Amino acid sequence: MTERPTYCVIDCRVSDPSQLKGDSLDDQEKLGRQFAERSGWIVAEVFKKPHSGTTKERQDFEEVKMYIRSRIHTDKPIKKYIIKCIDRATRAGYVVYERMKRELAELGVQMCDVYGIIQPERNTLEHLGVKYKWSEYYPSESAEMITAYNGEQEVRQILTRMIGAQIRYAREGWATRRAPDGMINKRFFYDGKDRVIRATDPERSHYWVKIFEMRAAGVDDNEIVKTINAMGYRTLTTRRWDRSNKEHPTVVGKKGGKLLTVKQLQRRITQTEYAGIVCESWTKHQPVRLREFNGLVSVDLFNRANRGKVFVKEHGDGSVEVLYNYSPWGKTKRLRNNPDYPWKVITCPFCTSELLGSAPRGKSGKHFPAYHCGGVKNGKRAHSGFRVRKADLEKCVKNYIDNLRFEKGFLEKLEEKLVRKYRSKEKDIVEMSSAISRSVSELKAEQAQKLKAFEVAESIITRKMLEREIEALDVQIKDAESKRGTIEVNEKGIKGFIRYAKRVMEHPAEILEKADDLQSRRALMSLFFEKTPTYHEILNGTPKLQPIFRLSEQFKVDKSLSLTSRGIEPRLTP
Repeated sequence: MTERPTYCVIDCRVSDPSQLKGDSLDDQEKLGRQFAERSGWIVAEVFKKPHSGTTKERQDFEEVKMYIRSRIHTDKPIKKYIIKCIDRATRAGYVVYERMKRELAELGVQMCDVYGIIQPERNTLEHLGVKYKWSEYYPSESAEMITAYNGEQEVRQILTRMIGAQIRYAREGWATRRAPDGMINKRFFYDGKDRVIRATDPERSHYWVKIFEMRAAGVDDNEIVKTINAMGYRTLTTRRWDRSNKEHPTVVGKKGGKLLTVKQLQRRITQTEYAGIVCESWTKHQPVRLREFNGLVSVDLFNRANRGKVFVKEHGDGSVEVLYNYSPWGKTKRLRNNPDYPWKVITCPFCTSELLGSAPRGKSGKHFPAYHCGGVKNGKRAHSGFRVRKADLEKCVKNYIDNLRFEKGFLEKLEEKLVRKYRSKEKDIVEMSSAISRSVSELKAEQAQKLKAFEVAESIITRKMLEREIEALDVQIKDAESKRGTIEVNEKGIKGFIRYAKRVMEHPAEILEKADDLQSRRALMSLFFEKTPTYHEILNGTPKLQPIFRLSEQFKVDKSLSLTSRGIEPRLTP
């Protein structure tokens, strides 16, 4: 009687698709076929897939088992599973290897390796024709265990060397990760070795510089997003791959190319790399200055744009510190609105905390309203209590703010100053307007192509899809054209701004008193003061005024605006 032939499968594995460019899989197949030929087995199928051996679940191994199951009840069942060596089956250790071997055994398949480490199962009572669970064993079990463990250990050593080197580079200030939008990674030759540094992306950096500048100027995030999108910003595009066939993955499209959103803007501008500083897990969340790159924006601009959410603090010795939810003047309390105490925004002269308002009852039964501070800051006793009568504080504040007046002739000089500033910024305004015009032209060209495609499309589904895309482009074009009109500041707009400023600033106390709530009053106070004043500063007349009022005081002295401590720039919109 002729002996039935033994059928086998060969499983070839590499860790990464990039290894497919070499001949590793072909080598494994060749060795496997030679081994099967020497053993007298017939190769039924060869599996060649890239898959990481460090994972505990191998999808490609599941495919092998499915193939084996499909042939169990045929006249050509699979009996042997051939691999080059144990670490080609898995690098996740002996436990995973033993499980794979057991799952094959349950299908009636023996695992074999080309190097001959794996030996077939033996029975110590075979000569008596009896077998028990305890009498069956694999003579090569200890060798298999050591080999599987060595494979796992090798992965650990390789990753330790690779990732360890990257961590050291990150702590030295070299670029190690994907560059944020607006920057690129660039090879740099340093001390005889190749390193990677951050560099400015010549095609996309201007978007992010403009974002930081506008946000630092106090422009609303929605307005920033509209302006940047009108200038032609779209998210980075990357290729979309179909990896169902891992041996030959194909490009099936692109992803990205979308408009900037407010959420994306708020998330990305907090990245300290825009200021030339890396602070992440590999640096133990300690800030490190990037090598050969000072950032797209200055640290000062980064801080003003982030408004204290992320704050980079530079020290005199050159070191830096990254602080979160930071304010150099301390945190502002969220106080309940009470129209009886409108000036609770004034701060305590001892701890600079916002004052409280109350009206305790005296022995006579009368209430005595007053502003006060309990002397507690951040949960700790800061000073003894401070208290001032409500009428005294409100009279003092009102008298001081009522005296904030522009000197005669100041607005005319301010207008001249703004016009000069406009001339210096005119180039930037023209460039932004030109960028929006180019974006509008590109959108119109894309819209024209879609219209042509719509005319020849026969499918109803295709026509509906094109119609939605055309409508979306039309909205983008209108938004861009509208934004172009708002940024084109001219001298007429400056004159309108001066007229508005004159109406607002002539009655500051009245404006502040009519504020609806504390939040609005805090915002209005920032128009007049660099820092919320304390009661003693109001009483002594020494609050830190905003530049516009300092200029007025200076004008009283020298009647000139030629020298100022801080420039005044026209807003994007009149």
